[in-house]
Amino acid sequence: MNILKTISILILSAILFHSCSDEDTFRTEVADFEDFELEEQSYWNGSDGSGQFIYGNKIFNNVYYPDWVSYSGFSYSNVENSIKYNEIAKYAAIAGWGAEKSENYVCVHQFEKVVIDFIEPEEPRLVRITNTTFTAFAIKYGYDYAKKFGGGDGSDPDWFILTITGIGYSNEITGTVDFFLADYRFENNEDDYIVDGWNYVDLTSLGIVKSLEFELSSSDAGTPLYFCMDDLKGRIHY
Repeated sequence: MNILKTISILILSAILFHSCSDEDTFRTEVADFEDFELEEQSYWNGSDGSGQFIYGNKIFNNVYYPDWVSYSGFSYSNVENSIKYNEIAKYAAIAGWGAEKSENYVCVHQFEKVVIDFIEPEEPRLVRITNTTFTAFAIKYGYDYAKKFGGGDGSDPDWFILTITGIGYSNEITGTVDFFLADYRFENNEDDYIVDGWNYVDLTSLGIVKSLEFELSSSDAGTPLYFCMDDLKGRIHY
């Protein structure tokens, strides 16, 4: 065997070994919620008192309040409603359906702390986020206790933001990611926006975590604290 052929084989072997050894250190998991079975135009909101649902490596926590017929934490839904402001709009993505026009997705309501726990350590990578129809319309038009963002002339610097925090295995904060669900702080009012499609949010800065915490905040205390999530992608390390 000549020396050039020997060197080529060694280089190829090194590349293959590196690729295999890298990918063999983790498996990738995407929570797309398509395995859940729901009747058409329906949702699960924790009314069975189970307190959670599990999808793969992820535990989605839920607290149900029977006296209020409401919940805090995570629900899942296949509701298609991007045009009506009503009770079912709290379980509807303003995009009209799940990410990539899938059927199922998650809705979140914040009353108590909103948390995803991981069964095994996980490194979150990406997630798709949008508004609920209920919150998007409340922000756009102003309903009930919610202020119309921008005020009468559209110049008020209003905002609605989701903060995702990574929690490590020593309960330390590994990082935070902010995503504006609505932003009216621009000098030119034509730049103001309400998120109405499925947006990618990069979570790679959070590192390996045992849980994720989600917090919604707004310039207006009356903004309904809801959002939707789909395709939560992470790496589970061996």
